[in-house]
Amino acid sequence: MKAKKLFGTDGIRGRFGEWPLTLEIISACGRAAAELLNGKPPCKVIIGRDPRASGTQIEKLLSDGLRAEGAEVYSAGIIPTPGLSYLTRDGGFSLGIMISASHNPAEDNGIKMFKGNGYKLSDREEARLEKNIYAFLSRPGRNRPTGRLRRVASKPYLDHLRQTVNGLSLKGEKIVIDCANGAVCDYAERLFGGLGAKVVVLNNRPDGANINRGCGSLHPEVMAEAVKKEQSSAGFSFDGDGDRVLMSDENGRIMDGDQIMGITARFFQKQGRLVKNTVIATSMSNLGLEKFLKKSGAVLVRTDVGDKYVLREMLRQKTNFGGEQSGHIIFLDHASTGDGMLTALQLMRVRQQTGISFSRQDQGFFRYPQLIKNVRIAKKVDLLSLKTVKARMDSVLKELGEDGRLVLRYSGTEPLARIMLEGPKKKTIIRMAEDIAEAIEEAIGINGQAGS
Repeated sequence: MKAKKLFGTDGIRGRFGEWPLTLEIISACGRAAAELLNGKPPCKVIIGRDPRASGTQIEKLLSDGLRAEGAEVYSAGIIPTPGLSYLTRDGGFSLGIMISASHNPAEDNGIKMFKGNGYKLSDREEARLEKNIYAFLSRPGRNRPTGRLRRVASKPYLDHLRQTVNGLSLKGEKIVIDCANGAVCDYAERLFGGLGAKVVVLNNRPDGANINRGCGSLHPEVMAEAVKKEQSSAGFSFDGDGDRVLMSDENGRIMDGDQIMGITARFFQKQGRLVKNTVIATSMSNLGLEKFLKKSGAVLVRTDVGDKYVLREMLRQKTNFGGEQSGHIIFLDHASTGDGMLTALQLMRVRQQTGISFSRQDQGFFRYPQLIKNVRIAKKVDLLSLKTVKARMDSVLKELGEDGRLVLRYSGTEPLARIMLEGPKKKTIIRMAEDIAEAIEEAIGINGQAGS
């Protein structure tokens, strides 16, 4: 029987104590990670976590497994994911392991890993690690952990963030920060307050169970309301592990990753810092971002959904800026992964150096109505090989022209075909989605011809 896949889009993630985050798998993951590093001395591993209650137990299981296989293990304690990535690279570690389920509820947790250069493991490396995990599960370890779990300071990460905006003063600025009761709680106020801003902090009392609950980037309206009430210059809403951020302008208007990328890219262009005048984003980024960038001569290149795919394309094309609509923004000149606090700092620098309020920074950005429709299917085949489906797709694309976008793909984890449509009018794209969905259902749907 083939083993089930442990790694998803962003590491191993699930409810603690249940597959794929059972105690046995976590322990085997530590041992397998150490074996992955064999032949790469010194075998030093750093572990970080967000404030979820299960984090300390997962850290111990990973640490025991790593040390049983001879690794030196260091703990950074509670730290944002990008902070763990930075310390891995800056501290000369062979591997960094972050314990977090990002924006998921507190009952969930996860494990994601960074190589010594601060980049996430590739799909091939994850596949190799997964094979090792299952091998260890089939032969329980006999070695006892050696050495001890050492502590490492996280101050170098904050110092690094300050250096990315060297000389920036936020005196006179008032900003709202929603920490999501997550990993940025001990960092964000020190960072922005230390640069002179008056900081209004929300949801920075983590208790192990309240991470992301009714707050943070999943609920940016909380931050936006506070911006209006406090008459602030801006607001920033982080997720549980601090690798993404959404923002609000001074009027309480919520702005997502597409608007953040548009504002920042134009600023970089004027400074001659946007390499190849190119922004790397995913298939989910709105057509409005593409047209906004085009007005200033910049190009949007799309890749698969997931910040690691954005990074991979950035490295392939040798560009320096990209991200996701969700708020994962990658400044490759400063970081090797998405970083919410770094993004917020860069945005405040844009405001300071231009003297233009955020409500005016994205003028001319038109967000096209976007619709996603799922169709449950009996089997997966090449959608373009289905004549009726292709005919309706061709008809939709012809009608949309340059004023819309169609993405048709399968879910990676469920028996679903996903239809993503953008166009100038909501009613029009609803009709188009229904037409394509009907063709898919007739061809390969559960109750359609192929499913009967």
